[in-house]
Amino acid sequence: MSDQLLALGVIGVRLYDCILTAQATAPEELSDHIVDTINGYLIRATPKEKTLLFHLACEIHDALSKNFDRVDNLEARKDVIKLVNVLINRARAFAGHHGD
Repeated sequence: MSDQLLALGVIGVRLYDCILTAQATAPEELSDHIVDTINGYLIRATPKEKTLLFHLACEIHDALSKNFDRVDNLEARKDVIKLVNVLINRARAFAGHHGD
C-alpha cells in the first residue's frame, strides 16, 4: 500500500505521517500540508529527489481535488496514500528514476 512512498526514505516517512495526521477536511488543505512537507525537505534533498519531489508537488493538488471530496477520515487518508504511490511512480518515470 505504501511501498513507493516509504521507499523515498526520510521524506517518504514524513509524507506518510503528514497524510495520516495533518488537520485537513478538504483535499486542498491536505495538498497544502503535503507540499509544505516537501518544501521543508528540499534543502537537504539530492538532485534526483528534488526532481521527483517537484513533479509530485506539481501533481498533488490536482490529483487530490479530482479524486476526493473530503479527506477527514482514515479510509480517505489510506486512499490518498495509494494515490500518492501512483503519483510517485509517474514522477519516477517522468524524471527517469526507474529502479531508484
